[in-house]
Amino acid sequence: MLKNVLEEALRKLLPEVYKVKKDLCSCSQCQEDVLALALRALPPKYVSREVGEVFARLELENPQVQVDMLEALLQAADIVIARPRCATSKEGQKGQKEESDT
Repeated sequence: MLKNVLEEALRKLLPEVYKVKKDLCSCSQCQEDVLALALRALPPKYVSREVGEVFARLELENPQVQVDMLEALLQAADIVIARPRCATSKEGQKGQKEESDT
């Protein structure tokens, strides 16, 4: 069993980002994009055994690590807000463009 426990920790923090970034689309594509960008910005925490997972999770509870994870998520959210890839946001942008053209 090989997994990156950082991904689960970031998923748990994601609702905090939506409290701050009201204009962030909540579709699954945008959520995954935010997570992917945040994961790229932080060092991975891979584990292969339960013992390693316990130690990694304890490390992720460190207040500074929590701040770093939240910062990475907020920066990723700004990128996704500026350049959304989902159909929902593209339709909204298309409608805004059509309104501004008239």
